[in-house]
Amino acid sequence: MNFDAIVVGAGPAGSTAARGIAAAGGRVLLLDRAKFPRDKPCGGGVTVRCAELLPFSIDPVVEDVVSRARLRMRDGRDVERDAGGVLTYMTQRRRLDAFLVDRAQEQGAEFRDGQTVTDVRRIADGTYEVATRDERHTARVVIGADGANGIVGNRLGYASIPDGAAALEGNIAFPDGVPARFKGKVVLNFGYVPGGYGWVFPKGDHVNVGVGGWKHAAGPRLRAALNHLCRLYGLDPASVEGLRGHTLPMAAPGMTIAALGSAVIGDAAGLVDPLSGEGIYAALASGTAIAPAVTDFLAGATNGLEGYQSTMQRELLPENRASAALLEIFQAAPEPFIWLMQHSGAFWQGACRLVRGEATYEGLSYILGAPSHALLGPTAALARRVNLKRHPRR
Repeated sequence: MNFDAIVVGAGPAGSTAARGIAAAGGRVLLLDRAKFPRDKPCGGGVTVRCAELLPFSIDPVVEDVVSRARLRMRDGRDVERDAGGVLTYMTQRRRLDAFLVDRAQEQGAEFRDGQTVTDVRRIADGTYEVATRDERHTARVVIGADGANGIVGNRLGYASIPDGAAALEGNIAFPDGVPARFKGKVVLNFGYVPGGYGWVFPKGDHVNVGVGGWKHAAGPRLRAALNHLCRLYGLDPASVEGLRGHTLPMAAPGMTIAALGSAVIGDAAGLVDPLSGEGIYAALASGTAIAPAVTDFLAGATNGLEGYQSTMQRELLPENRASAALLEIFQAAPEPFIWLMQHSGAFWQGACRLVRGEATYEGLSYILGAPSHALLGPTAALARRVNLKRHPRR
């Protein structure tokens, strides 16, 4: 069967891309190796700025609405802050992804789950052939939304995405309802895992607990950190179910994410936010950005999908670079930043504005005194100086 576009991977990036292309009149095939509904390792938080990228409400799959945060540095004092409005909608990927696929199908995309893609290649006439275990399909466009180092990027020669961070998470069930101390708020704990944090996120009948940080430093200590996090907040580590580890792909600057009639989006393009570890916003943003580039290409207005890469380089990738720079600054000396979030109204409201999309990382980097590209070098030296003061050489 022939299609205008084939999207491999039906997470938020892939389903958003398929919906956009189909809404513009393209014949789209959306493939996923799993049978839906299926779960994915993810905290399941959809921030306000994420939700605003969608032309419809996600209310049908929202299980809690977060407007408060409990902030703590290691075993220090827990401080609760009120955002004065919604920060994040809590859902489960099992529900969110199926919901987004349904919206793509409503626009005319054809969805086939349980289809493992075994090969992707560009054939002589310039179209692409996508093979599954059962079928072969051709299309003028192929989009990889199949995660870091997925088969689309691998077969078409895109660079491998390095794993910048690692996380470990699971769920603790509360069949009679989530305790009041967790409802409507996120619990964030800093300082145990280098390059990251621990969390407790409320859902309908359970809480999601997890820890994450830089892969090279956090990996060996994640299970111990998760156990400590649970005990710190009155949870039994033995009650954690569905424990899963996963890595967070973070692209190096300048990586190619579009070539000819192909592109990679979401995690497949390594677009995870370095500071927060959040990937749903970049998934929705890249899925949204690829659709008009595909539509123009199919109409003969362009010779490839490079317009998508230009959009990402202009709108998202500078934010990720600024986020990475700010992460290095934060990790060099996290205590003052957490204290300010706990006690400074201006600093806390600034953090809330970032989550809501009312402020940018680049804007914050300028407030701190330098553009994001200028921060990357000095932060390493700052981190070394701070660590040397804490741990002087003997």
